[in-house]
Amino acid sequence: QAGRGAGARIGPDIARYLSQHGFECEARITNDRGHATELAREAAKDGADCVAIAGGDGSVHETVNGLMQAGGTVPLAVMPVGTGNDFAKMLGSPTWTQVCDKLVAGHTRNVDIGLCNGTYFANGIGAGFDAKVARIANGIRWLRGNAVYGIALLRTLAFHHDSPEIHITTDTESFTHRMTMLAAANGRVYGGSFRIAPHASLDDGLLDVVLAENFSRAQILKLVPRVLRGTHLDLPGVHFLRTRSLKIEADHPLPVHADGEVIANGTERLEIDVVPGALNVVD
Repeated sequence: QAGRGAGARIGPDIARYLSQHGFECEARITNDRGHATELAREAAKDGADCVAIAGGDGSVHETVNGLMQAGGTVPLAVMPVGTGNDFAKMLGSPTWTQVCDKLVAGHTRNVDIGLCNGTYFANGIGAGFDAKVARIANGIRWLRGNAVYGIALLRTLAFHHDSPEIHITTDTESFTHRMTMLAAANGRVYGGSFRIAPHASLDDGLLDVVLAENFSRAQILKLVPRVLRGTHLDLPGVHFLRTRSLKIEADHPLPVHADGEVIANGTERLEIDVVPGALNVVD
């Protein structure tokens, strides 16, 4: 249970609901970054039939990594009570009660996940500008929801100044660009409400890659509302492609986030792959 305290509050209700339907439940509260990974890995190795996480996308990210470290066979139930809930939205279950009903009914399916430099992700990774936004957003504890990302965006914009040169290699092509931001998305939405990859699918075996070139502050301000609506792919300087794998080499270190969690404050090389059908989810 996580989600800036919401998981801890709602967790007993979830456990009680499932117990009433014949499930034996053990509720645990995460107490630090990385704890959900540890708990999920232990639960899977101890023979759990399902692991449920009551939290947002950061908690989902950690739980997915724990399950994959344990072999990736135990189903995941995502109870949306956190800040972003982007992955839960992609699964089509906006409330934890709906997820519980699907769990009781035994509805599961396999979806793709991604792998970036050894770290799994459910929704997507971002390098450059949006990773800086994620880093600031993770430090804002006094707000919830989209306001967190809005404030983090403005703070990042105030200090934005670099667009490194990157060399990109995909399944079919290789090219070099100056880059403000790059996203490799498994899901359509991340960062709260940003429709970064409006045509992405969780089960097509591909990553949707979106790259914004050397954008000025003014161009970024125009880009943001278009990303919120998912209408940015036809903007000048925005490039889109689909691929199973992606290699990136940068001329100086890039910050990187996975599912909104910063996994590198600065790296010059990224290897990103889709892992088709690797995650079994309650849906």
